[in-house]
Amino acid sequence: MTNDLTDARNRLVPPRRLHQVAALLNMPHVDETSTHDDNAPQTRRQAALYASIADWARLSAQAAEQLIDRDVPEATDRFAYLVEYTDRHAKGWHPAPSERSNGITLAETAETVARTVLTGYITHLDENREDYQLWLVDSLSLRASAWHVDTAQVQLGGRRPSCPSSALTFKEAEIPPHAVEVRTPVQIHRFMNHPICP
Repeated sequence: MTNDLTDARNRLVPPRRLHQVAALLNMPHVDETSTHDDNAPQTRRQAALYASIADWARLSAQAAEQLIDRDVPEATDRFAYLVEYTDRHAKGWHPAPSERSNGITLAETAETVARTVLTGYITHLDENREDYQLWLVDSLSLRASAWHVDTAQVQLGGRRPSCPSSALTFKEAEIPPHAVEVRTPVQIHRFMNHPICP
């Protein structure tokens, strides 16, 4: 047991990475917990984050086990998504750079798509900071919108028969998205844990 504990201590990751893990696990209210007390020692914040993630992981495992005995069909619904940005100098929301900012995916709910897409996009920014250095500013906010394709197509009707099914088409037609996920500048900064260039 002592050797296991020593091995675990040697493999600890910093709070920055733990926040990313929590986001990837769709852990709720991670930005509202006491683990973000910047005045607390790093080791205390690190331990609190590990404990919170462990509790959420156990709960998620129980939920996943319950699905094993159920005849749950594979996700076949199509959702169009769009990641947008705004900042103090921008007027409104604009499509975020990168091919990762829009597309169509299969999922069970629009909420899942919005959360997953936005987390993936911020992770992409974190892993490719140099490519976005001039674009990343302190006031940057991001949002992901998701539309259920079949439902949005019905709402679209015959207004744009030649336009492909896409988030941009639905947005231009002023069809409300079925789910929206937003990340504030503070949340983005905490996720990336790096001074964003002014």
